[in-house]
Amino acid sequence: MKRLLLCALMGIVHSCERPPSPSHPNIVLLVVDDMGFGDVASYGHPTQEYTSIDRMAHEGTRFTQAYSADSLCSPSRSGFMTGRLPIRLGTVGGKRIFQPYDVGGLPKNETTMAEMLKQAGYVTGMVGKWHLGINAHNRTDGSHLPSKRGFDFVGLNLPFTNAWECDTTGVGIFYCQLRLQMQSQMACWVWGIAPREEYYKNGPDPSRCFLYDGDEIVQQPIRFQWMTENLVHDWRRFLQERLQKDQKKTPFFFYFSFPQVHSTQFANPSFLGSSVRGMYGDSINEMSWAIGEVLDSLLKAGIAENTLVIFMSDHGPHAELCLNGGSTAGLKGGKSNSYEGGFRIPFIAWQPGTVKAGRVSHEVISSMDLYRTFRDMQNCPQQRGDLPTRNQHSVEATTVFGWNKHTGGTVRNIMSCIGKTFKIHYKTSPIFLNDTVDPNLSYFCPNGKPRADWYVSASCPDEHLTTHDPPSVFDLAKDPYERYALEESDFVKQMRSQGANIVKEHRQTLVPVPIQMGHFDKNVVPCCDPPACRCDKITRREKANEEPSLHYPSVYKFFEGIGGIKGGI
Repeated sequence: MKRLLLCALMGIVHSCERPPSPSHPNIVLLVVDDMGFGDVASYGHPTQEYTSIDRMAHEGTRFTQAYSADSLCSPSRSGFMTGRLPIRLGTVGGKRIFQPYDVGGLPKNETTMAEMLKQAGYVTGMVGKWHLGINAHNRTDGSHLPSKRGFDFVGLNLPFTNAWECDTTGVGIFYCQLRLQMQSQMACWVWGIAPREEYYKNGPDPSRCFLYDGDEIVQQPIRFQWMTENLVHDWRRFLQERLQKDQKKTPFFFYFSFPQVHSTQFANPSFLGSSVRGMYGDSINEMSWAIGEVLDSLLKAGIAENTLVIFMSDHGPHAELCLNGGSTAGLKGGKSNSYEGGFRIPFIAWQPGTVKAGRVSHEVISSMDLYRTFRDMQNCPQQRGDLPTRNQHSVEATTVFGWNKHTGGTVRNIMSCIGKTFKIHYKTSPIFLNDTVDPNLSYFCPNGKPRADWYVSASCPDEHLTTHDPPSVFDLAKDPYERYALEESDFVKQMRSQGANIVKEHRQTLVPVPIQMGHFDKNVVPCCDPPACRCDKITRREKANEEPSLHYPSVYKFFEGIGGIKGGI
């Protein structure tokens, strides 16, 4: 992984002058939730329609070996937001994801990319999913919200996520029953799904389904029907304000974090039935429409050539849900585990005239590289995150680690390490514990039960792990699917020795940090109208979008363009 990977790709060298010159590019970061490596046409999905994501790949550079910082939401997002390994932030271990009743969040002594770019003279904005903490003291203090972490503009946002409890179809019930069949009943509790059906009988659980506008809760529980249009509206509002002011003098950074395609999958009526893949494909099509709106608005404003747009997933897909779970393109595993399917992600860079069009890069990169790349594009001074706790390996030799437990700043179970061409598994997690796991599995998997290597857990107990002694070594260049561990040889011994040295150095550089997750207080759960915790302050705004042909004519142009891009991917 190269520190100046994108800069080298673009051939750009910038300075950190004050005020910044027009040569400083605007930056738009598009992050999708739970999308698998093989979920879009340009990454090989056989039935997903060609969309604006594939247009980005056609007009930009597509990466085939990009990795997330972790295979679950909060640690992954904390990693790319700070450019630091989650183990150094205290955002792995415990529950591994921030819950609405967590008092912790992304540590305040860490610098986010928004804070770093703001210091470099950028105006910053975001919409969508946050999942890096909410409140610390009471239900309204908002200590960990994005407005406190460097974002000047914060539109509609999900401080938590679109959890199963927000679903109104009943799918979440079957999922919880599936998990309860496991030897350990941890999964339903990990995801906050209590072993009961009340949330479906009484509607979505408002304590886990809430939408904010800036720092204010405006809808509880969430209604998803017009979610995507509203997020696009806020992007347009941000861009229009920048264009009316001093955009040519002051660059912007915008973080568009999609709620798709997480647990509660949804689609606007305009997109229902648009995909042969069903709801999952509909959801991707709607999200892709929004991406097209972002790209087109940049082109229409005449600033596309000075705007770097990055598209990526936060980690691998919830693969065990089969038709509703996404595709890894055959890679083993998925969300939450250390296999390639959990860490390898789609990643596309787009900037007309700068990023080479139609290029496919096989460079090994990480989502954590974005922070340093954005920083080095400005030649900005190091931030407070660049302390001795940072892994000081040369960037070319950076290794992506998979962890299972974090205790007092030490790695209790280091699962794997990924190098440039090899991967070593020290421990692996099961996916299902036996073949009789669920009587309702056919609901998700009408074509048969999934493979025995799918398992989503945020806190896998030690007794469920398989220790590989000696560690298993895979050649990712020849076997990205991790089907065949290399047979014993001098080369394999050399790889193990090299891996052992990397892990040893990694452990030696760790500095104990407080664990941020798992510190619960029911008094910090957001509630807009106590004690009912139900409100809807954006109905009027949503009704304004009920005629998409008037307000969003590009919805119809989107369908005209499906399948319009051929070749060159």
